[in-house]
Order: sequence, then structure tokens, then C-alpha cells
Amino acid sequence: MVDIHPVLRNRTSGVSFSDAPLEPEKVESLLEAFRWAPSSRNAQPWRLVVVQSPEAHQKFDEALSENNQKWAKQAPVKMIILGNPEEQPDRDGQNRWLLDVGLALENLLLQGCDLGLTVHAMAGWDEDIVMKNFNIPAPLRVAALFAVGYPGNVAELSEELQQKAKQPQVRKPLGDIVSWDVFGQAVKPGS
Repeated sequence: MVDIHPVLRNRTSGVSFSDAPLEPEKVESLLEAFRWAPSSRNAQPWRLVVVQSPEAHQKFDEALSENNQKWAKQAPVKMIILGNPEEQPDRDGQNRWLLDVGLALENLLLQGCDLGLTVHAMAGWDEDIVMKNFNIPAPLRVAALFAVGYPGNVAELSEELQQKAKQPQVRKPLGDIVSWDVFGQAVKPGS
């Protein structure tokens, strides 16, 4: 197996969280990693809302899909990742702000993994509820919601979530996702 940085191979999207609070310096470290992401033209079209109070947690949880509510409520820190399409306008019909925000998301995920945290990005949420509950103005858009905390005890999860947590981390083989020179050419030229 080819070597890659261990944080890349070991990163997971865990669904169990300890009730231990995060130290402020770890939260700051996540925020700095997010802030230092690359962006086209250095536009940095991202914003982040850190959810900590019980009232804000309740508002956050209201916006989650039913499946995400089963596990994400336990996270001690939650985050709302926003993007501003006006700060990174579309080019040639492409939503470039999404790429920039995605790069910042990955920085936060990898930093969390390096700190020994569970950092789980979610796609199952209602944008209208998030925008309303957190007074987020247009033109900002919700890109992702995050649950953050120390790993918890998987045995305390429901049977369904325990099975999900115990699934092996699998990736498609490179031959299924990489082409060389033209799409569909699975053999590297000169091989």
C-alpha cells in the first residue's frame, strides 16, 4: 500500500461522542485550520457559526434530518459552515464558492482528526431552518453542518448505529476512479 499521511488514512466520520467538553484551545485550533484553507483569488468566501449554548444546540438539532438526530445531538460542539457566493462568484456556470468552502471543511476535518477528535460533517439538514434559527442573512448559503467532540463509547449507541460505527472504512480502488490522459483509460501510459 502506498504511504499517505496517517491523518488522511485514519480520519473517520464517527457517530459516538463523549460528553467531555472540548478545551477552548482545541476549538481555536479547528477554527484556525478552517481559516487557513486555500481559496481561489484568496477570496475566502466562508463563514462559520460555532454552536455551544443549550439553546443554540436545540436550534441546530431542529434542522437535522431524522437520521442525523439519532447521533449528532450528543456532540458537545456543533458548527454551521457557510459560504458567500457573492465573494466567489460563479464562473462559466460553476459554483466556485463551493470548492473553496470544501477545502476549508477538509482542513477542519483533518485538524480534528490530528487532535484526536471525532469531527463528522453532515449533509442531512434543512437549510431554511438553519438560516431562520441562526439569523443567517442572504446571500450566505449553508454548505455543511458539523458535530465535534471526543470519541464516545460505541457500545452506548443503538444497535443500528453500532453496526454503522463498526463498518470497515473502505475506498474504491484507484482503477475505478482514476483515468490516464482520457476518461476511461484505466492503464497508466507507459505501464
